[in-house]
Amino acid sequence: MGRKELAEVLGWIFVDHVPLLYEKRRVAKQLQIETWLDLSQLVKELGIEKTDENKRNTNAALSYIV
Repeated sequence: MGRKELAEVLGWIFVDHVPLLYEKRRVAKQLQIETWLDLSQLVKELGIEKTDENKRNTNAALSYIV
């Protein structure tokens, strides 16, 4: 497979500042999952406010382990 073919098949995903090269379909699936799991849009639409304690726990859950 040449560089052009690889560029069409592969895409980058970043975990913190670490770039990882994956198949584009897997990158797209990961983005869909993260969007689905991100409830901030729903919170905004429903007008539900988070407490400071919940915000700290949410940020910890979003960190990836490399």
